[in-house]
Amino acid sequence: MRYILIFFITAILQITALAQDPILLRLQEKMDRQEKEQKELVYGFNTITYVHKLDKQGGIEKTDTTRTWQKFKGDSLQEYTLLYSSDKKEEKKEGKKGNRESSQLPKLTDPAYDFLVDSESGTISFSPKKAKKGDLSGELLYDPQSLELKRIKATMPKLKWPVNEFEMELKFMQIEGFLFPTEFRMQAGWNALISKGRIRVESQNSDFKIYR
Repeated sequence: MRYILIFFITAILQITALAQDPILLRLQEKMDRQEKEQKELVYGFNTITYVHKLDKQGGIEKTDTTRTWQKFKGDSLQEYTLLYSSDKKEEKKEGKKGNRESSQLPKLTDPAYDFLVDSESGTISFSPKKAKKGDLSGELLYDPQSLELKRIKATMPKLKWPVNEFEMELKFMQIEGFLFPTEFRMQAGWNALISKGRIRVESQNSDFKIYR
């Protein structure tokens, strides 16, 4: 299950876009500055995650709940504490280091994407000009005044094997001048040679602490 989730999250991080509109350029510049400023930032937060196993009709067959505390430097995991999990496999991850992959934000500089910018509502719709399997389309929501990213929603116009269903939403919040992901939701299905299934993942980060 862990590797399937990493596959989906990695796909999310491949979002790119065409920066023709001045708003796209300004938004990308701001995100680049934020990413640079947070490379050496040390911070921690609590996370609660629900992984719902779904049946063919979308009903919940089983739910695993996990609570963790994590400490990072930039995107590098420094400490990991498993507070609770109904999934015994999570215990094997205790103490392991890694990267906070979902913290990366989409680039807005790829000419392979089309954009529709609504500056009044702070919405940017994006889609690949020639969609390949695994490419994403969707929308970004930002604050028109501060140009802070607030939300990303995405789907796959052409699904990439073994994925046969995919949609996600990621929300962000400014905390002490830094941008952090606070909520993540994904529903996906896959059908590989030896594994198939459907899941819905709902995750929330809270109790952020920045170490000065």
